[in-house]
Amino acid sequence: MRSLPWFALAALALSAPESEAQTYQRTLVPGRPFCVVWPGRDYQYHLDPTGSSRTPGDSELVAVEAAIASWRAVSNTCSDYTFTRGPDIQNPRVGYDKDSKDNQNVITFRERDCNDVVEPNDPCIEDDTCSNVYSCWEHGSAVIGLTTTTFSFRTGYILDADIELNAGAPGRGFLFTTVDSPPCEGGVQTTSCVATDVQNTVTHEMGHVVGLDHVSVSGSTMEPTAPPGETHKRIIDVGSAAGFCDAYPRGLPPTQCGEIPDLGRHVQAVSNGPGMGCGAAPGALLAPAALLGLLVLGRRRERPGGRGRVPRLTRD
Repeated sequence: MRSLPWFALAALALSAPESEAQTYQRTLVPGRPFCVVWPGRDYQYHLDPTGSSRTPGDSELVAVEAAIASWRAVSNTCSDYTFTRGPDIQNPRVGYDKDSKDNQNVITFRERDCNDVVEPNDPCIEDDTCSNVYSCWEHGSAVIGLTTTTFSFRTGYILDADIELNAGAPGRGFLFTTVDSPPCEGGVQTTSCVATDVQNTVTHEMGHVVGLDHVSVSGSTMEPTAPPGETHKRIIDVGSAAGFCDAYPRGLPPTQCGEIPDLGRHVQAVSNGPGMGCGAAPGALLAPAALLGLLVLGRRRERPGGRGRVPRLTRD
């Protein structure tokens, strides 16, 4: 997506610092004094029924539903915002197409790395469409998940939000698990212990979907990182819940933050906004990438063919 009159912002992921008062941070439109927010009151999502072949049965899809149900429960206390499951879509398209009338919010597990399936001269590299053409993961082997939110740069209104989870083979992706305990130990990961918890991860990602950004507060659902085996983000903290309730008050229009958006013309940018993209750092599930080069450690993600490098926090 380039040269379009919309702004696509990548969001994502998880982890843990230490105890402070619970708070929240709304996601700002980069360079603008207002937030991204859904103008409507319903997030209709579509699951990819393929799920992850390394997770038993359809337990990963059940865990995704449980994560969304936790946000639905918060909404029931303060808002009339709804989360509705639409028909499943196999190998869905991620991202927003301004020329299509059939854009859908999707949640999908990517099991192949684009570097393994895309030839160096494939046109999809230049078009930035490889992940959809090959149903592959193109965000780096140390990145656990990515939420891509597309919104109007003029108003901050969200048009589309999709979640991808990196379920690739060992060394390329993560083993997603759904059991409650114990944490996997000794470097040995199986589906009978907690490796990368689906519900923990998706609960955080859904926070990005509704317009919340990362906070460096221990115990917050929106912490930017989380240790392997973590499950505490399954329970939405008071601060994150307050952020949602403040943004979507029952019976009232969505609440904008900062200054009221002006009526200037649309502009386009496609990037990983500050605090939105996340990777895995040592001892952590996820950590923020930054548009302005903040918190960039270790390697950089590279698209197939060596083009389009984007800074991300990665595992050394």
